[in-house]
Amino acid sequence: MVLTVSVDGVQRSLKEVWAHAKALKAYPFGVVKVGEYAQHHMDSMVNPRPVLLVHGIIHNRSAFFPLKRELQKWGFQNIFTMNYSTRHGSVMGMVEEVSVEVKKILDRTGASQVDIVAHSLGGLVSRYFMSVGEGRGKVNTLITIGSAHHGTKASVLLRPMLSGSISRDLQDGSYFINSMQMMEPSWDSKIVSIYSPTDWTVWPRNSCLLKESPSGRYKNISDVFYITCHLYFSHKLSP
Repeated sequence: MVLTVSVDGVQRSLKEVWAHAKALKAYPFGVVKVGEYAQHHMDSMVNPRPVLLVHGIIHNRSAFFPLKRELQKWGFQNIFTMNYSTRHGSVMGMVEEVSVEVKKILDRTGASQVDIVAHSLGGLVSRYFMSVGEGRGKVNTLITIGSAHHGTKASVLLRPMLSGSISRDLQDGSYFINSMQMMEPSWDSKIVSIYSPTDWTVWPRNSCLLKESPSGRYKNISDVFYITCHLYFSHKLSP
C-alpha cells in the first residue's frame, strides 16, 4: 500500500497543531471569569447589538480572546465572553447557562437583543436557546464556527471524557439534533454557519451546512472568519 500525503494536507495539519498549542497555552487565563465593562448600548455604536462569544466543548472563554481583541480594534463595544460547563454532559444545562448570561447582558446594556458568535458545541447550544422558550427573540444574529448542525459521528470520542448524554445528543439523527432542526428561530433572527470542508470533528462533512433560505435567514460560508463577522455585525445588514 502506498501512502500519499499532499503538501496542502501537511500544511493544514501543522496549522491545526499550532492552533491547539496556542489554545492550550491561553487556557489558564480563561478559567476565571473576570468582570467585563458594560455600558448602555446605543444605535450610534459600530455594532448594533452587544456581542456574546460562546466557546466550544472542553474549553473556556480564552478561545475567543483573539477575536475579542480584533473586534475591539474595529471599534466594537459591549463584547462579552462566558464560561459554561460541558463536563456534566447536559445540553439543556448548557442552554440554561447561556440564558442566564444573555439576561445579564441585556439587563446591563439596556439592549433588547444580542448577537452571538459561537464555536462548535457552543453553536448548537446557542441555536437551541434562540429557537425555543424564553430565548426566542433575544438573539438577532448567531454566527456558528465549525458547528455540526446535523450532528457528528465523531461524538463517540466524547464518551470516555464526559458524563451525561452529550455523546448521544450530538450524534447525527439524535432526538436533540432532530428537534433542533425542526425548531425555527423567531422571524427577525438569522443564523450563519462558517465551516471548513476539512474539519475532522465534523462527520459527515456536510453536517455544518444549514438549509439556506431565499430570505437570507440561513447562510453557509466556507473558510471566512474575521471579515464575515465584521460584515454580519455591521449596521448595513441589521434589520
